[in-house]
Order: sequence, then C-alpha cells, then structure tokens
Amino acid sequence: MKFAYILLLGLLLLVDILTFTEIASLVRQPSDLSVAIGLALLVVLVVANFFVIRFSFKRLKA
Repeated sequence: MKFAYILLLGLLLLVDILTFTEIASLVRQPSDLSVAIGLALLVVLVVANFFVIRFSFKRLKA
C-alpha cells in the first residue's frame, strides 16, 4: 500500500511541473484576464498539493 502513495507523490510532482509551466505562460501574457486566471490556477495548485501531500503522509505513517 505504501508504494501507491509514493507513486501518487511522484505523479503529483510531474503534474506540478507541467501545470506550473502553463501557469507561468499565462502570467506572462499581456492580458489582465490571463494573469488573473494564472494566479487563480496557482492558488488551486497550492491548495490541491497541500491536501494530497497531507493525505499521503498520513497514510504513509499509518
């Protein structure tokens, strides 16, 4: 079971890298709407990471 949570954290890292490149491209756009969407996605990414990492660490310690 612990392997599944370690794999989940590895996949989360990959998704974070890909998502962050998309967010960075949105923030660099001259449009205010693109910047706002990029920042909103960044907040969603941080919150999702918090809960997934917290859940995984709880399961790994159990």
